[in-house]
Amino acid sequence: MFLNNMRSMRRSTKDILRVAILVDSTTSWSRLLIEGILEYSKRHGPWHIHLEPQPRDNKLHLPTDWMGDGIICRISSLEMARQLDALDLPVVNISGVQLTGVDYPRVITSPRSEARLVFETFRSRGFQRFAYVGDMEQDFVKRHFLILEKEFTEYGYSLRSFSPGRDGDLKEWLKSLPKPIGVLCWGPSLGHQVIDACQLTGINVPHDVAVLGSNYDELLSEASYPPQAGVRFASEQIGMTAASILDGMMHGKLPEKREWFLEPLGVVEKLSIDTVAVEDARMAKVMRYLGDHALEPITVDDVLKAHPMARRSLERKFRQLFGCSIVEHIRQLRVNHARKLLAETDKPITLVAEACGFSSYNYLNRIFKRATGQTPSEYRAQCRA
Repeated sequence: MFLNNMRSMRRSTKDILRVAILVDSTTSWSRLLIEGILEYSKRHGPWHIHLEPQPRDNKLHLPTDWMGDGIICRISSLEMARQLDALDLPVVNISGVQLTGVDYPRVITSPRSEARLVFETFRSRGFQRFAYVGDMEQDFVKRHFLILEKEFTEYGYSLRSFSPGRDGDLKEWLKSLPKPIGVLCWGPSLGHQVIDACQLTGINVPHDVAVLGSNYDELLSEASYPPQAGVRFASEQIGMTAASILDGMMHGKLPEKREWFLEPLGVVEKLSIDTVAVEDARMAKVMRYLGDHALEPITVDDVLKAHPMARRSLERKFRQLFGCSIVEHIRQLRVNHARKLLAETDKPITLVAEACGFSSYNYLNRIFKRATGQTPSEYRAQCRA
């Protein structure tokens, strides 16, 4: 028995791959991503992991005696890319920073899908003015802003911007904004600063300024009051996908493409966006009614029973204020709930359809794919990596 265990140990030790993970491990995004890599290692390894938090100097830091088989890292500078080139190892990039000449396989959240989700989140609450807070001196932040700006422009809206350290005082900028306005922030730390500045200047959050972070963090987003809403990225799935690609490369398999774009998992609703930004009190009540009853088999007739008015007037005002029809808004609320159930539960998709107010699996399948570009099955597979 002892000899068998020793033979097994020698065999497994020989087969163990040595992988370095080079990311900042202080955020929920990075911790979940690392968990995804470790989960893949448990299922398909074993791997011996070297975990090296990426320093702020954007240089590659590895022990001089490290002998590895592959690296997963956030490539944030050309200098780091050159250092990786010199190692001549399989590398998978999990950075939103797009650097000219750097063509390692890359796995990130789909920027276009995030932009669409942000727009829908603010617009469905009646906002018609929008702004962005991020350090535009960073190329990847500026690129993030430009993708968002393009999305908002396609819908006929402008996107103001503020860059800390470049554009003056944040409090004065917030006071100068027309209100109400929806503000997206590059990460929850900047969102926290915006909420602080609003409190110091007497600006009401969320009724004057609604604050949404581009990446929800369980600690940072909850540390402010009101708690900060945020887009939830598929961090674990990014980690598992990156690990799968690296595993293939370490075994001599060429990646099938250069970039993988994963859908965001939705918006984590918090008090910082809990408002309806319209002056028409009746239409605000209609929107709240839809939020309370969208998962039930309601129609426009049910809305009219609860809030009597002329049908044509209701539909015209709703589209004018919220940018979509009542039926389209109900569908979007149902799709958002379906995202949550598909990502967080094992419910059969037929029961997900029923729980979200869809009349059948086929109807859910059609509406969900139109909204997200994926079928419910494909979306769940992504979430489970």
